[in-house]
Amino acid sequence: MINFISSLLGNIIRVIYNIVGSNYLVTLLIFTFLTKLILFPLMLKQLKSTATLQKIAPEDKKLREKYKDNPQKLNEEIMKLYADNKVNPMAGCLLPIIQIPIILAMFWVVKQPLTYIAQTDVAQIQEYTKQYLGKEEVTEQEMKSYEINIAKEYNLFDMGISDKVNLGDTPSNAFSKDETKRVSKLTLIVPILSLILAIISNKVSQRKMKMTEDQAEMQKSMNIMMPLLSAYIAYAWPIALGIYWLFGSFLSIIQQLIMDKLMEEKDSNPNNKKEKKNKILFLGKGDNND
Repeated sequence: MINFISSLLGNIIRVIYNIVGSNYLVTLLIFTFLTKLILFPLMLKQLKSTATLQKIAPEDKKLREKYKDNPQKLNEEIMKLYADNKVNPMAGCLLPIIQIPIILAMFWVVKQPLTYIAQTDVAQIQEYTKQYLGKEEVTEQEMKSYEINIAKEYNLFDMGISDKVNLGDTPSNAFSKDETKRVSKLTLIVPILSLILAIISNKVSQRKMKMTEDQAEMQKSMNIMMPLLSAYIAYAWPIALGIYWLFGSFLSIIQQLIMDKLMEEKDSNPNNKKEKKNKILFLGKGDNND
């Protein structure tokens, strides 16, 4: 399944790459934007579901206290509460479930650009691998492991950003003792920015959330783990993946801010209408008295 998704994503990236004149960086930015755009309806559904769950949280708490000794009745009442408010508690899980295979597939796409993006023939990759390793025979694993090095060495796929930085570079190699593997320390900017944006993203997404003590305690752990995970991925894998992750986090923050604004306007509209209606009625009564 992951191989199928990797092939699909690789084809999409290749089309964009050809359209933008073989600029891999611009290709990744456009691809990330399109991914976020396609998944936006699911994000919107998730945010609406989360907002509704927060609104009914006090009622949910009362029911749990009232029927704590009767699990069956509690389940019935909770389901009735959700149904009355037209909310699906599982709606918030759909977006992460879909994003996981996409992220896993992207690992392989950026690790094997010749296979998934350039669609180089396997026999050619094998010959290049033999030449690169100086061996008469190479394994499939060796072909996969060295594919990005081969793409850079023989300029089979343009991943360059500047003379010092290549999208095939892995930031962790900035400290390598092996000069042949060592990359510019400029690549470390990507994991650092990934860490910072992940922290900001957590703050933005949680700034209006009302959580119980247990939820808040659990969220503290997530607030530590997720930024560290983001930084690690951007540090341990080619910066092509880091750019995808980094720009994706930036777009998520923008989406969250936009949705918060729209939700605020939606919540304020009924009150504005009510106030306007009351004002009209009041003025109407004044006219009748006169």
